[in-house]
Amino acid sequence: GWFGFNGGSGAATADLTGRVLLNTHLAACAGVVGGILYMVITGSPVLMTNTVFSSIGGLVAITAGCASMDPQYAILTGLVAGIISVYGVEFMEKLKLDDVVGAVPVHGFCGAWGTLAAGLFKAGDMFNMDVILTQLIGIVAAFLWAFPTSIILYVFINLLFRLRATTAHELKGLDFTEHYEIGYPEFQEAYLQGGKEEQ
Repeated sequence: GWFGFNGGSGAATADLTGRVLLNTHLAACAGVVGGILYMVITGSPVLMTNTVFSSIGGLVAITAGCASMDPQYAILTGLVAGIISVYGVEFMEKLKLDDVVGAVPVHGFCGAWGTLAAGLFKAGDMFNMDVILTQLIGIVAAFLWAFPTSIILYVFINLLFRLRATTAHELKGLDFTEHYEIGYPEFQEAYLQGGKEEQ
């Protein structure tokens, strides 16, 4: 999907499509390598979820600079993003913030890194402080819009409805209690044997 996203976004500049697709692929692969290296070096278990997050982190990070970076810097951008994504998940857990799908580390942290990397590694104009400053302003502006707006929205929604699921529903899994479906049958065999009413 990301090949269509990045490649399609650059359709107006067909001469760059090859570079865009190559950089997208390299960054995703490098993200996996970065994430696995981080897990191995820190002695963490090499988890499939974190490996997938690392790949997506690489894709997120390269999106801003996929048309303006040389391939070796796409690799570096993805590699760093893979590390950021795994560390970011751990960081969120240390803060006791519930982000079960790693959305903030993968899209937020890696997105910020990728936006900065697009300025740092711009082909033909690398490390230009004016470009880097512009990217930093963009990162801060995006955060100042998205974070407070989200907090206000969530507080408002929480006043009207309960945002957090009950403990009982969390233990059963919302896929079951909301939709009567089993998302992870290998962990929820008991639910497959009985009816919804018995649970």
